Amino acid sequence: MKRYFPIGAAALFAVWGTCSCTRGPQPDAYGNFEAVEVIVSADCNGKLLEFNVDEGYRLRRGEIVGWVDTMLLVLQRNQLQGEIAVLRAQLPEKEKQLDVTREQLAKTKHELARFKALADADASTAQQVDNLSYDAEILQKQIDAQESNLDIQTRTLLARMEPLRQQILQVQDRIDNAYVVNPVEGTVLAKYAEQHELAAIGKPLYKVANLDTMILRAYVEEPQLASIRIGQEVRVTVDSTYAGAARFTGRIGWIADKAEFTPKVIQTKDERANLVYALKIYVANPGPLKIGMPAEVYFNAK
Repeated sequence: MKRYFPIGAAALFAVWGTCSCTRGPQPDAYGNFEAVEVIVSADCNGKLLEFNVDEGYRLRRGEIVGWVDTMLLVLQRNQLQGEIAVLRAQLPEKEKQLDVTREQLAKTKHELARFKALADADASTAQQVDNLSYDAEILQKQIDAQESNLDIQTRTLLARMEPLRQQILQVQDRIDNAYVVNPVEGTVLAKYAEQHELAAIGKPLYKVANLDTMILRAYVEEPQLASIRIGQEVRVTVDSTYAGAARFTGRIGWIADKAEFTPKVIQTKDERANLVYALKIYVANPGPLKIGMPAEVYFNAK
């Protein structure tokens, strides 16, 4: 006896058979792309005189993108330098001040030697020799005292100059920090300030990230840990409206050592109750990958 199936049922079986035959391997993990984002802040207080940054700009590492007004700092540095110049002018000229007394001592010693020679020839008295010897000792003590006083005066003035030098270094450091220097090569993601606005230390100016290498943060369950390792190459796919599933090669760079609940943005409500391990997969970005874009991971890179 022949049996007949409705046309709709036959079509359903045909579609099911086609789907079951063409169904590919299921992803081993899911995740979203992210990047290392750096928020650049001001290191100096003042008006932002120049700021050449906008969203989408490609910046080089070490590139100067702006600077803050430093007029007050320059004036402060000049004032400190003037105070040091005043103290330096008060430094005693030790040799010049001692020359007069040293000449007197040399003359006295010369006379003492002459009178000693006369005394040996009985041409002078011992009293004259003693007086010249006493005068020479007094002059030597005067020189020693003057030299000590001049050294103390010099050390005092130098000690007063040292804190001023340190203040100048601090002010100069703040002047140097007035330049806004881009710390990493990358693309500007967000701009938080405009030219001529007041900048403050720690106030964010813009956010930059290197998008040449993206980080896919994915999650796996505990049984999958044995099949992955750091440095392993994996296959990453993302949905493309015009080209279908775009494939990329990634490398596992980090695996968490502690489990956590699956984030809400990754799985369904039931699967969020599972404990999973996070991992970071580094993927070279030729251009289409964006921050926040979802992706699928296949541990078999072939």
